[in-house]
Amino acid sequence: MSPEENSHADAPESTPRISLRAALLGGAVLLLATGLLLRLTAPEPVPIEVAPNLGIPVDTLILAPAALQHRVSISGMIQARRGVELFAEQAGRVLEVGAEELDRVTAGQLLMRVDPLPGEVEVARAEATLAQAKSELDLAHAELERSQKLATSRVSSVSDLDRKQNSQRVALAVHRAAEASLRAARDRLAQRTLLAPFDGVLRVFDSEAGEYVSPGQRVGELLEVSRVRITIGLRDLDVVAVRPGMQAAVRVDARGRESHAGTVLRVAAAADSSTRKFPVQVEIENADGELMPGMVASVDLELGNRRQALLVPHEAVLRDFGLAFVYVVHSEPDGESVVRRRRVTVQSVPFQPGTLEVTQGLSAGEGIAMTSLRQLRDGSRVAPRTLHGARSTGAARSDRLTQ
Repeated sequence: MSPEENSHADAPESTPRISLRAALLGGAVLLLATGLLLRLTAPEPVPIEVAPNLGIPVDTLILAPAALQHRVSISGMIQARRGVELFAEQAGRVLEVGAEELDRVTAGQLLMRVDPLPGEVEVARAEATLAQAKSELDLAHAELERSQKLATSRVSSVSDLDRKQNSQRVALAVHRAAEASLRAARDRLAQRTLLAPFDGVLRVFDSEAGEYVSPGQRVGELLEVSRVRITIGLRDLDVVAVRPGMQAAVRVDARGRESHAGTVLRVAAAADSSTRKFPVQVEIENADGELMPGMVASVDLELGNRRQALLVPHEAVLRDFGLAFVYVVHSEPDGESVVRRRRVTVQSVPFQPGTLEVTQGLSAGEGIAMTSLRQLRDGSRVAPRTLHGARSTGAARSDRLTQ
């Protein structure tokens, strides 16, 4: 086959290749034109606003002077001012009983009389012995005087005078012993009559007329309730503010929370080994007997005069190596808020364990961070949320503690 024939044979294969290439080129031109058209007809783009960095959210307490007065309310149990157990001191049969259990008695009132006959007999014998001793003493004294006169006139010997002096001394000793025996006998006779040692209430009295009692036998218990006492326990940080003579108000649940005046009687010098608290004893007048031993009461103590102080909650203060710090919130010129770490001096507030008093380092009107403290660093940007009033300090109210 000639070259001309070969060229005519290849022509049908090259025509489809040219058509495909042209189609691809035309599609690309069409896409470019379409994109250009969309760009020319699209609206202007609107920029997206990015939210600014608002910082760490923190609650901020604005400091303001608060009236501070130490106050505490502690529950306790009313106790009698004193109580004594009553015992029979001499053996014998009970002839008379002057009171019964739960009776109110007065000082000197007859409670029990034991048969006095054995005691009266003993007293009579002691009186007779004393009379005999007195007679012998008088005789010895008279004989001594005669011997002294005879010795002066040299009629009596010196040895006779010595014997008379010795007889007089012996008679005097016997007389004194007889006097002592009589006093003891009279005391034992008096012990057969049991009298109330003070005004009070017989909580227990088991004696009955006709029964036999032995020496040392317990017959009752007498409580003095004209004044009653309450013992409360305070922590070491609280007890330093309490002094004997301070006034207290006592409210008794069983009496409708009526208030009674009380006085701090004693403050312990050492803590109780079991509770680790310092006992404080409060005494209340109870002339009408309304307050009974065993009743539950609350003791309110107000310590000192009101004064102005800056109070912060305990959780707002950080401690590093024994030093106290707070984060103070500052407003920057650009309107942003940051915190600055500042050292402060604080002290505990008696009876308010969750509150501290700032003595140095802060001023009224400043704001301190209350939350997110562990996330903060000096200079951290924050988003403060202001707290109003004494919401976090509790300065205007007293803590209520229970034993």
